[in-house]
Amino acid sequence: FAEMQKGTPLGQKTVVRAKMNMTDLNKACRDPVLFRVSMQDHHRTGSRYKVYPTYDFACPVVDSLEGVTLALRTSEYVDRNAQ
Repeated sequence: FAEMQKGTPLGQKTVVRAKMNMTDLNKACRDPVLFRVSMQDHHRTGSRYKVYPTYDFACPVVDSLEGVTLALRTSEYVDRNAQ
């Protein structure tokens, strides 16, 4: 993770994954990517951060913090449904 924070060549090739149930029939739930590196400057924080959460990881966390109990999904999430 330290290499990712520094943005080194090794860190840029690395992601943080959650090792979950590798036998789950839904392949999206087996080992999802949680964090990845982006070397592009952020529109608010500039180059301060290089490691960012993926959309699939960040949205449920934010929804939980904000008290969201129901979210409507569009068709881009179809591949995350149980197979």
